[in-house]
Amino acid sequence: MKISSSLKRSWSSPDLRPRSLRRTIPQFSRSPGLMLFPKDGGFVLYDPKEGNIQRNVGDFSGCRFLANSGNWLLVLDSRSDLYMVDAFSEKKKIPLPSLESIESADCIVKRVGDREFIREESGAIYKDLSADVVRGLLWVSESGKEYVVLWLFDLPGHSYMSFCKNGDTHYTDIPLVFDDYAFHKFDGLSDMVLRGTRLYVSTSRRFVRIFDLSGPQGFFKDITGQTPFPMLSHHDYAYDSSIAVTTSSGEVLLVESDPSSRTWFRLYKKDPDVEDPDHACHTVTEVHSLGGEALLLDLGFTVPANKALGIKPDSIYFTRHFRPCHCSPRDLDICVYNLATQSLHRYHNLNQMDLMDARWFLPSAN
Repeated sequence: MKISSSLKRSWSSPDLRPRSLRRTIPQFSRSPGLMLFPKDGGFVLYDPKEGNIQRNVGDFSGCRFLANSGNWLLVLDSRSDLYMVDAFSEKKKIPLPSLESIESADCIVKRVGDREFIREESGAIYKDLSADVVRGLLWVSESGKEYVVLWLFDLPGHSYMSFCKNGDTHYTDIPLVFDDYAFHKFDGLSDMVLRGTRLYVSTSRRFVRIFDLSGPQGFFKDITGQTPFPMLSHHDYAYDSSIAVTTSSGEVLLVESDPSSRTWFRLYKKDPDVEDPDHACHTVTEVHSLGGEALLLDLGFTVPANKALGIKPDSIYFTRHFRPCHCSPRDLDICVYNLATQSLHRYHNLNQMDLMDARWFLPSAN
């Protein structure tokens, strides 16, 4: 794929280099776009539909971008402070409670430097908790007035994740480990998706838990039901896998791909004929269509196909596989895969930017 002349001009333009602080609001389509993070600390928005770079937000040296939702980014700065920022308006910035602001009867999180923390939990002390292993999720409403932020220290055996919503003054813990053996199927974390105020968690044994986070501060509700279901394919653990949620029905999907070549993706849904999911080796059945939707796998949910916006049905938008509890992320592989044609489109023209990270996003209207 050749580099377009418009992309060359945009990238080489002095006021669009990564450390630029240009303030003008770009004309960005509602099509899926890419948030690009060069290794030198810059931040660039790229509109694949137009084929050029639309905007450079500014210098985020020392920051980590944990998650995104609509135009918003969840950022952890060099002092380990969390905040949200609108990619199209640096003036829209929302500070969040500090990581140690957790209201819990069982634990205390203490800061022991700009980047290090300890957690005292039920008499035990967990050290070596670094800002470098903080992972997060973000959901922001179309109006930008409601949001949910979730984060955790992504280390093997971590026993809690923490969340807050707009108006909250502290985080609330959600336990990931249980003492009661009857609940061991709910232990651990292999993947997670935040869609609105619903949190979907895939446990270590691939059982899917669903939480309602819409209650008052300090409360959440497990709405998984009496018959939790594991998402297990014939190839479990052999390939990269993630869960995703359909926007139309709220159905949980399993998505697989081959990390060695990344030339295909497989899609699965719950097999209704499995009678005893607790003891079944595989519990899903393969599907070959998203039913008129496209999947933004970075975000973990589907969106309606839209010809005008260039969102083709049965498309999977992907940048990187980075599941919780994995020691290191896979390499960047910015692509769109079409389930119907089994074809893959990669954005090789972005290789020149020496990217640290990239994320697909769907611009919001506000």
